[in-house]
Amino acid sequence: MTLEGVFSNIEQAESTFRNLIVSTYYTKKHNEISWNNYSTGIFKNLYAKEYEMVIRNKQYSFLLKDNKGCIQFYYLFKDAKLSKMKLCYYPYPVELRDTIEDIENNFSDNNDEIIGEYYFDLYNIFSHQFELSLSDEKLKALVQESRELGNFESEESLILGKFENKYRFTNSSHLRIDYDPNVETHHKCEIQVGAINNIRMPVDKILMPFTFCDFVLKNVFPSEYKTIKSKQSYSSIFNNSKAQSVAVKPFFEPNIFNSHL
Repeated sequence: MTLEGVFSNIEQAESTFRNLIVSTYYTKKHNEISWNNYSTGIFKNLYAKEYEMVIRNKQYSFLLKDNKGCIQFYYLFKDAKLSKMKLCYYPYPVELRDTIEDIENNFSDNNDEIIGEYYFDLYNIFSHQFELSLSDEKLKALVQESRELGNFESEESLILGKFENKYRFTNSSHLRIDYDPNVETHHKCEIQVGAINNIRMPVDKILMPFTFCDFVLKNVFPSEYKTIKSKQSYSSIFNNSKAQSVAVKPFFEPNIFNSHL
């Protein structure tokens, strides 16, 4: 696995899946493959906010169409050897149960009206802990009716019920594969979901970017993926990408581990 080989593999992924990609920001500088304006900071308290910051700051290699999220490829080489790797997929956090025409307000403090609406409703829920502050007239009427009946405990359930009925929570964290040959507290290459630090699934191969991208898009765009996979050029790129993976040594996991080969 070389710097040039990895970069070429990303270019092949872009070419192969170009109909599923809105924009790309991957770059190669000296001994590092990342994206423009690379930043290591992660907002962990609220996934919707983390996702919005990644998109707003263009912290991605591929931005996928149809609000299907984004993919990051990060490889760092030292003395011609891979020193660190991060492969990450950020899925879009929420979907509206209502149609887009039902959204009344487009909030100016963010660039995504669905997530903006979601934040506003979150604010209403949190503010209810101190003082009821709601914009939904029907919900206000239900809360008032509940109060008149003396059923104050149901107010929170009414508000949360409105929230649950409005949004379908599709995703609540990112998925990533990290490699670091110098770690001592856990496996050198692992799959991690979000910020769950204590549960990681070890992987015995260091993946090329095309392999990771292929895995994500196969699940995110199943119909389009079948068409892409049927093309003659796909198989050679896919097989070559898998062949360039590097075994993690030493590797010992008596319980469970993953391998893409």
